[in-house]
Amino acid sequence: MKPLLTISIILTTLVSINTNAENAAPLEPLYSAQFDNTYVTIEVQSNGCTQPEDFTILANGKGGEAFSTLGIRRDRPDTCKAMSQLVRLQLELPPALAALKEPYRLENLFVSKSQFPGAANTGDTHDRPSQTDQH
Repeated sequence: MKPLLTISIILTTLVSINTNAENAAPLEPLYSAQFDNTYVTIEVQSNGCTQPEDFTILANGKGGEAFSTLGIRRDRPDTCKAMSQLVRLQLELPPALAALKEPYRLENLFVSKSQFPGAANTGDTHDRPSQTDQH
C-alpha cells in the first residue's frame, strides 16, 4: 500500500509544480488594449516576428464561467533581429470569456509608448473602453 501512496504524492506534487510554473510565467507588457465582444486588440513590442499565435489569454476566477481576472502571456519569444517597434494584434477571446457580461480585471502591466518614434502617446497607458462597454 505504501508504494501506491508514494506514487500518488509524487503525481500530486508534479501537477502542483507544473501549475505553479505556468501561473508564474510573466504577463506581456502592453502598450494598449481594446476589447469588444469577440476580440481583444493589443499593442506589444516586436522585433519583426510577433504573431497573434504567440500569445495565450489566461482567465482566472470564481469557477465555471465567472472569471475575475484576465492576463495575456507571450508563449513564443520574438527572436528576430529587426528594430523594435509596436505592433497591433487581434486575439480571439475564449468563448466563455466572450460571453461573460460581468466585469473583469486585466492584470498585464501597461507601458508608455514614448520610446517608439512616431507612436502616438496620449499620456494614457491604455485605451479606455466606452461607457457602454461591458468589460
